[in-house]
Amino acid sequence: MTDAKISIGGVKKGRNEGLKAITANRITDGVPVWLAADGRWAESLADAAIYEGARALSALEYAAAQEAMVVGPYLMEIDRAAGSVQPAGRTILREAIRNAGPTVPSDYSVPVE
Repeated sequence: MTDAKISIGGVKKGRNEGLKAITANRITDGVPVWLAADGRWAESLADAAIYEGARALSALEYAAAQEAMVVGPYLMEIDRAAGSVQPAGRTILREAIRNAGPTVPSDYSVPVE
């Protein structure tokens, strides 16, 4: 079952192979969050629970049911290099940007004329 395709809401989310974390965006402000081992949504990838196989699928189902708190949960490939959790796989750039925060200054606003 470790090679099962994963989809939530009809959108393909990848394959269940290797180490995974569950990520989503918080519904109130869009901030990227990661599912922690205690079931809460953490703002740091370092606090994310690590899953494999059937446990990853169960955690993704739990995350998908949290629709009042998060949107778009999916399995994210991770690597435990040098004792830390880092994004891995084909989406490494996307996940590194999500983990680091917005790519525009936080004080960015459209001028009003």
